[in-house]
Amino acid sequence: MSKKNQNFKNTPDIKFITTLLDTFGLTGLDDDRYFTKEHMEEIKAVENITKIIPQLKDYYLPCKAKIYLKDINEKKIITILRQFVKIYNYKVFSLEKSIRGKKQITYRLMLINDDFLSPKKENISEKRKYIVEFG
Repeated sequence: MSKKNQNFKNTPDIKFITTLLDTFGLTGLDDDRYFTKEHMEEIKAVENITKIIPQLKDYYLPCKAKIYLKDINEKKIITILRQFVKIYNYKVFSLEKSIRGKKQITYRLMLINDDFLSPKKENISEKRKYIVEFG
C-alpha cells in the first residue's frame, strides 16, 4: 500500500498520518470534507503542526526537513500534508471557489485513482483500432 518517497528517510505509518490529519481537523484519510486557509487559521493548524515538528523530523530526510519545517505557514503545511498523504495514494486537491463573495482556495483529500478517465491497459487494443495509410 505505501511506497518510498524522495522526501522521507522513513515511511510514515498510518498512525502518524492520522495525527497529522488531526492538525487540520480531519479524522482520517477517508475524511473528504473541504477546508480553507481560513479554517486552518481558526483551528490553529500552523501552531498544531509546530507542536509535532520533532515527529515530522523523524520522517523527513535532514535536507528536506530544513526546507519544509522552517518558517511554517499555511502554504507550507499544505505542502507537508500533500507529501505525507501521497505515500498512501491520496492527494490534496485544491480548487479556487468564491465563498461569501471572496475568492478562497478550498482543499480536500482524494484517493488517487490511476484508472480515472483512462481505459484499462489490457483493453486498449480491443477498443481502439487504427488504420494507417501512407500515400
